[in-house]
Amino acid sequence: MMRKRLVIFVLLISLCATASLALAREVRVFKPMEEDMSPMQLRNEAMAEGFALAAIEEAKLMLAGDLDEVRTDLLKKYFMVHGKPYIQGYRIVASEAMDAGLILRLDVRINRKALREGLKRMGIAATVVQPQAATVTWPEDLPEEAVTELQGLVVLTGLQSEEGVQPAFSLEYGPEKAYKGRLVLDDREWMSINKDMTALWFELWARFFNRNDAAESRSGMMRLAVSGWFSPDAALEFDRVLRGWERAVQEARLVEMDMQPTGVGATWEVRLLDASRLDTLLKSFLPQRGLSYQLAKEGVEE
Repeated sequence: MMRKRLVIFVLLISLCATASLALAREVRVFKPMEEDMSPMQLRNEAMAEGFALAAIEEAKLMLAGDLDEVRTDLLKKYFMVHGKPYIQGYRIVASEAMDAGLILRLDVRINRKALREGLKRMGIAATVVQPQAATVTWPEDLPEEAVTELQGLVVLTGLQSEEGVQPAFSLEYGPEKAYKGRLVLDDREWMSINKDMTALWFELWARFFNRNDAAESRSGMMRLAVSGWFSPDAALEFDRVLRGWERAVQEARLVEMDMQPTGVGATWEVRLLDASRLDTLLKSFLPQRGLSYQLAKEGVEE
């Protein structure tokens, strides 16, 4: 039995590695030529926009709700500057330079795990479903362009500004053109100093949106056991399908596969976004294929 499990896990790792290399999203970008822009600058900006568009499309699949047009545009601008950690690789499919600008077609591979974690740290994963009430204050002498940037961050994060509520964020503009931010929640206070307001903002709000991770790292997990497959390949194909149900499942990890009298059985640890949606998907997918399943909280046997 142990030998069979070892062979199956080796096969799984190999298939997952191959799949991660094959998954790419093609995007098309036209970047107009601007005055005093060099060909290298034009190409770099077109590439950055292409990466941002690919990340946006993946993010839309991961989120439990729909971003409106304003937040989508703000997220695109964020990815154009801060999106490198989410890009695994790319391939230029076509490039056409003209007097008006540059057309690029790119195949972009997204680090989906990093992107999912990033959307959670930024608060977007939570506030796409329901806005987060918060107090946001800044000094009266803050430069206008800085106020505009801050207000954009409020909208992108999905905060609903209200006076006198917590969490409460306050911004100061100190010496050496550095920002000082403070985030207060009950008896906790987080502080950061940075010349980059966006980096400071998300560093602090990540503390708020991730504050329960340690306590809830396991409590939100469910255990999905499915049995009845004729071969390990069919179970591995369902693993791909399950991971694709991104509006129902936030995370899915295959933890065990074994040979049973009724066929191949497999078990996943899943973190849910929408339990009713997952139940509907499972009922529409598994029974018609002669498969049975159980979904229970971690540590609970049914």
